[in-house]
Amino acid sequence: MTIFKQILDGKADVMVTDASETLLQQKLNPGLCLVHPDKPFQFGEKAFLVPRGDVVWQHVDQWLHLARSSGEFQAVVDKWLK
Repeated sequence: MTIFKQILDGKADVMVTDASETLLQQKLNPGLCLVHPDKPFQFGEKAFLVPRGDVVWQHVDQWLHLARSSGEFQAVVDKWLK
């Protein structure tokens, strides 16, 4: 049983995670209520590791930068998380 189901069933009170997960889980589980997704407790950059020499994955950072600049990233967030 997931923590989200436990919250819905009254077996857990709260779960603390990052804003993107709370947005997704609220969308998947309408009975959940996220609190302050735009005002996190702390700020922390996410990072990822890729195999050395894997050129394809090394382009993800560049794509993400361009997608945020063009509005493409926000469109994806709006589609899937809001």
